Amino acid sequence: GLKWLADHQDQDGRWDCDGFMDHDPIGDPCTGPGNSLHDVGVTGLALLAFLGNGNTTSRGPYRNTVKRGIRWLQAQQDPDTGLIGDAVGKGYLYDHAIASLALCEAYYFSSSPLLKHTAQEALNQISRARNPYGAWRYDIPPTGENDTSVTGWMVIALQSGRDAGLIVDEDALIGALTWIDEVTDPGTGRVGYDTIGSVSAREQGINDHFPTDRAEAMTAVGLLSRVFLGQTPDEHPIMRKHAELMLKALPRWDADGLGSDMYYWYYGSYAMFQMGGRYWGAWNKAMKAAVLESQRKDGAHSGSWDPAGPWGKQGGRVYSTAMMVLCLEVYFRYSRVIGGR
Repeated sequence: GLKWLADHQDQDGRWDCDGFMDHDPIGDPCTGPGNSLHDVGVTGLALLAFLGNGNTTSRGPYRNTVKRGIRWLQAQQDPDTGLIGDAVGKGYLYDHAIASLALCEAYYFSSSPLLKHTAQEALNQISRARNPYGAWRYDIPPTGENDTSVTGWMVIALQSGRDAGLIVDEDALIGALTWIDEVTDPGTGRVGYDTIGSVSAREQGINDHFPTDRAEAMTAVGLLSRVFLGQTPDEHPIMRKHAELMLKALPRWDADGLGSDMYYWYYGSYAMFQMGGRYWGAWNKAMKAAVLESQRKDGAHSGSWDPAGPWGKQGGRVYSTAMMVLCLEVYFRYSRVIGGR
């Protein structure tokens, strides 16, 4: 997977959502108008995959790959606002959060003063994007709306920044936890997207044909956010309800892609690893089968994963491959005690 990502990095250092269709006889969903808007986000994901395997800007077999990618992200940052990329489209704050996480992890390993400034400014923008006393959604300045999906990425970016010794807005972490509690159904354990217990989002005409009952993506986001925010199952039993619900929706690769929710698998793998015990045992068995058996082994796509699932069209093959590599790094990317690396 890492080799495929390295081989498909653009010369300027980014990973481009618009490429690779000419190698796929059945057509590659990573093409299409507007997908290049997410180059910041998929570049961040690809970098996280390399960083998670021990490659940094100064060491590892892919250090030059990481260095080029980090430099490209730095060049996309607005010097006045700290935003990485352009404030265009509906999902630019997703891209900013993922890129911020990559920069914070890169700084953690490098301690470069230049990288420190970029990462800190990115975190500062995350704080400005938060709703007062709340969490995050799509807009800067915030409009008062929150959603769990954007909030999850923001939480991990902020905690990574804290691990790296950067300045983090503690009120933002409190606001995130308040939101997770607000949208958690105490009866079922389901974490909602934008209201209590609501299902994952879909975009009309783009991915609304993907079912929402085969995954518990927002529950996984909520569970992992709770872990990153310092909660434990013994003190907060709702975490076990989250995990029980996820046991009913274990990863399984579907040939038609309708049930292959890589976004869910990523969050679920890291959340269940933290839970350990029978939760991790069942999830790990299913995740390994789903991920390992679905990796392409033929031609130009060898080593990658097809961009299946509800968000494959937006992120493309770079997104899917980076997410699946990250799933396979769950065993060592974070320790079981968050805060230790």
